[in-house]
Amino acid sequence: MVTKQNVRQQALANLAVFSDEQYAYFMQQIVSKVTALPAWQSAQVVALTISQAKELPTDLLIQTALLQRKVVVLPRVLPNKQMVFMTITQNTRYERHKFGMLEPVDGRVVTPSEIDFVLVPGIAFTQNGHRVGFGGGYYDQWLPQVTATKIAVSITANVFSQPIWPLETTDQMVDQVIVIDEEIDNE
Repeated sequence: MVTKQNVRQQALANLAVFSDEQYAYFMQQIVSKVTALPAWQSAQVVALTISQAKELPTDLLIQTALLQRKVVVLPRVLPNKQMVFMTITQNTRYERHKFGMLEPVDGRVVTPSEIDFVLVPGIAFTQNGHRVGFGGGYYDQWLPQVTATKIAVSITANVFSQPIWPLETTDQMVDQVIVIDEEIDNE
């Protein structure tokens, strides 16, 4: 069995080969496929993330959600592997966290029960929703608090039929993995 770190390295290498044009296509596909989901369409409050370099791009999805008048919430990391989600607007100010991601500095903190839809970040997935995150454990700590639909997006090369990594009791699954060219449903 391969370690999660090995899976992360390979998955990041799989993402690194794509051109800017391909990332632009991925951005459009993410918006097209995610916004077509009934769970998205009925959601009032959506928890998203700001992608970093060589992650699947979420910028257009965030803007689309705001244009659709959804309440968009983004994560802010706290000590002890905790995080909260804060509302954003077109005027939100951001600061860069020590891990490199942008976080909102103003906005209202929402409770997990207010969230209807979560786009869960990750680097590799199985067809039935197991995930390898980026290694911090923040989402594994936070996801059990949320009853919302949990969706992930990935490229085909980073989705496996079965876990090739060791599963841990703290690992949290997603309900559905959306691949650029197909959808894999865990229901």
